[in-house]
Amino acid sequence: MTEALTRLAQAAGIEDGWWDFFGTFRVVSDDTKRAFLTAMGFAVGDDTQVAESLRRFEEQDWRRWLPPTVVVHERHDAPELVLTLPSARDNEEFSWELDEEIGVVHSGRFVPTQLPWIEERWLDGQLIKRWRLRLPTLPSTGYHRFRLTTWDRVEAATRLIVCPDRTWSPEHLEQGGRIWGVQTQVYALRNGRDWGVGDYGALAELTAGAARLGAGTVGVNPLHALFPNQPGNFSPYSSSSRAFLNVIYLDVEAMADFQDCPEIQALVAAPEFAARKAALRDLELVDYEGVAALKRPVLEALYAHFRRRHLDGERGHAFRRHQEESGDSGRQFATFEALQERFLHEGNGYWRHWPAEFRNPDGPAVLRFAESQRERVEFYWYLQWQADVQLAAVQAAAQAGGMPVGLYRDVGVGIADDGGEAWMQQRALASGVTIGAPPDPLAPRGQDWGLTPFNPLGLRETGYRPFIEALRANMRHAGALRLDHAMQLQRLYWVPQGHAADQGAYVRMPVDDLFGILALESRRNNTVVIGEDLGTVPDGFRERMENTGVYGYRLFVFERNNDGTFKLPEVFTEQALVALGTHDLPSLLGYWQGIDVAARARLNLYPRQGQDEEEHRNRSGDRRGLVEALQRQGLLPEPFPHDGTLSDHQARALADAVHVCLERTPSKIMMVQPEDALGLVLQFNLPGTVDQHPNWRRRYPMEVATICGHPRLAETARHLLHGRVAPEQRGKVTV
Repeated sequence: MTEALTRLAQAAGIEDGWWDFFGTFRVVSDDTKRAFLTAMGFAVGDDTQVAESLRRFEEQDWRRWLPPTVVVHERHDAPELVLTLPSARDNEEFSWELDEEIGVVHSGRFVPTQLPWIEERWLDGQLIKRWRLRLPTLPSTGYHRFRLTTWDRVEAATRLIVCPDRTWSPEHLEQGGRIWGVQTQVYALRNGRDWGVGDYGALAELTAGAARLGAGTVGVNPLHALFPNQPGNFSPYSSSSRAFLNVIYLDVEAMADFQDCPEIQALVAAPEFAARKAALRDLELVDYEGVAALKRPVLEALYAHFRRRHLDGERGHAFRRHQEESGDSGRQFATFEALQERFLHEGNGYWRHWPAEFRNPDGPAVLRFAESQRERVEFYWYLQWQADVQLAAVQAAAQAGGMPVGLYRDVGVGIADDGGEAWMQQRALASGVTIGAPPDPLAPRGQDWGLTPFNPLGLRETGYRPFIEALRANMRHAGALRLDHAMQLQRLYWVPQGHAADQGAYVRMPVDDLFGILALESRRNNTVVIGEDLGTVPDGFRERMENTGVYGYRLFVFERNNDGTFKLPEVFTEQALVALGTHDLPSLLGYWQGIDVAARARLNLYPRQGQDEEEHRNRSGDRRGLVEALQRQGLLPEPFPHDGTLSDHQARALADAVHVCLERTPSKIMMVQPEDALGLVLQFNLPGTVDQHPNWRRRYPMEVATICGHPRLAETARHLLHGRVAPEQRGKVTV
């Protein structure tokens, strides 16, 4: 039955093999194919099941009159829909209605034999035919509903999505302008008022300060909801849900209920509490469990105060409006949080192990729980509301400072399997596999990120709603969105659970549909889209990004010519974001010192003996190449060291030279990391590790006000003032 297994795998989008970074073609095993097919919902336990699954899959679209979702692009003429109908209805009259999202309704009638015939086949003893129905007009871009009805009231429906061809971009960039921005990690921020972790208040302060320096955007790590009842799960890329916000970033003392409640203010001002807060604030690494233990009782008290004093007033009405806007998804996620809290007390936090009646978000047991525990559910909803209010204040600070883009958010490529999104979106996810990356120089053993991916077949069946919801939520209160691992739009590298990361395979995604929906949501939300296209990029993918208006992602340390030399600024692409590095790389001085190579060697992450020594030699060559490239552009003096420890003056000269080099590129967006401008030695995340390295915990050694007023960042801003500041913003710049 190998042939049937191969046919089923190919039909489901599983590729037969892949070329690794080192030039070896890896053939995908039958065991891997079975694991992936099982994750997609197929029964493939034995040969009989494989054959039956293949038959059902090949017949699926022949057994329904309309596909579940149809995606078309506005560049096309009036759309054509494929109808699959029993031949017994060839001469019957059908009615159709197209309900546009804006309320316009189109309708018509047809007899199948009047339509162009496509193909036919016998199924269960009856002849099934396919016809092409051309609609009289192309609806406006948006989400519409098409329905078929027969004389005997049989109905079928599909979701028709009409997409623009290109994503949105602000007028300043469209007219040839360029901007620069500050890229940061929210948890790393300090402002003297935080409770041991950076918060939305510190982010608003940084945003206002960056605007005064002329920055057009502030980029942040994902703000996705994590696990408030499991604060030890703190990776921003392993979220409970991408459609909701991380509440540990709440600026407690900025909340209206805190300002309104003297009793809670007194509690926080008490010597013992203040001492705990100061101790957490002074740590070099975030103690997430300590922060949660400090914040949680106060948030509980604030919610109780809100219910007691404001639920029936103006603020209560604002909360109810937020609930209405977040709809069923908001209700389900808040219910999940309350359910997980309950079951964690019983030692059972993983929803797949809950009693069966609680695994279905729409099941009667869950609805009864939500009703009987309404206050508890609304506590978690209240936290989401407050996080949304504070994030809106961040974007308001950006707009007040004249930023043409403002907040630049990040949406992760997958989710944690034990979180709320996995519970809520079971039909659209693949269970039993994780997302990762094949071996490359950054992670020679490959990577398994432990994240659950979308099931490409399930996405189509659900009208792409989970994908749309994730995009829309992360474009809220933002002017730009980074799409983590942008290749997810075309294919994803899956790893069977329990297997090594290099034993995975690629699974194709509905690329045309996903790019179209991305463009639609970008235009609806006035959000620039930046696709992180690093690593193994499929042929033609970057061209598709360019044609759709998605900005590429160019890291200076990776941009090399064929001979290994660093690229000149003028050869960088215009439609791109350019930066020195990212959270997965060490800072500039850390790169110079090779702290990432040393860490991988110390943690035994290299697959063969001696590879760390090779990497140190390669880094030595990289340092020499970097210095020579900057000297050829007149940006570094001669002589300048190629190795060894740099003096403070030399480190500053190197950082200035790199940032001026990046400023010279035609790329429309340039990002500056404070750690590079300020000469810090750190790395926020070491790929290929979970808890062996202090990932997502490092904090800046200085407060936001100090960073924004630092002479080194001011000098960097001066280099960028004329070429990368929007004209309407220049009057507000105070470098």
